[in-house]
Amino acid sequence: MRFKTKLNLKFYIVSLLLLGIVLLGWYGLYFLNTNKILMEDNMPMDAQTKIMFTIVIGAVVLSWTFSLFTLIRQAILGYAFVIDENGIHATATVRNVLAFIFVVPIRTIPFSAIEKVSEDHETLILHIDKTKIDIIPFLRTFARKKYHLFSGFTVEKQNVIKGEIEKYIINKMN
Repeated sequence: MRFKTKLNLKFYIVSLLLLGIVLLGWYGLYFLNTNKILMEDNMPMDAQTKIMFTIVIGAVVLSWTFSLFTLIRQAILGYAFVIDENGIHATATVRNVLAFIFVVPIRTIPFSAIEKVSEDHETLILHIDKTKIDIIPFLRTFARKKYHLFSGFTVEKQNVIKGEIEKYIINKMN
């Protein structure tokens, strides 16, 4: 069963803002490495400092770029996720660490990984064992233990999703 996400205005605004930040970040790296940057004492920035800034800014911009591609992928798919007897497929979760933004694609959240289902401010939350989810291995550290369903879902649709998840969880226990 496919659950279409309501790609509301908020989704497109976030995507456009992230695109702007990514472009600005890549331009910042280009500017940093092609221009003479003066320090407070009007002396040029030394090579070691430029390399350090390049590495730090580059890591942040790479995380933003990867996240932008994941958002574009979700928009192209046109659905938030698919639920079948094996779990929840083709979805993503978000983690913010300082300036890093990680929108992490998840291949599958098997029902055996779901420990609890709860609600918070009309948003369905799955508490998961992240060691059991199917994800690119080096991205596992950025996955969260709580999976929030997209805020674009209506309460009725969330109840349907919750019912589907609980139905599969009960079937797995029997």
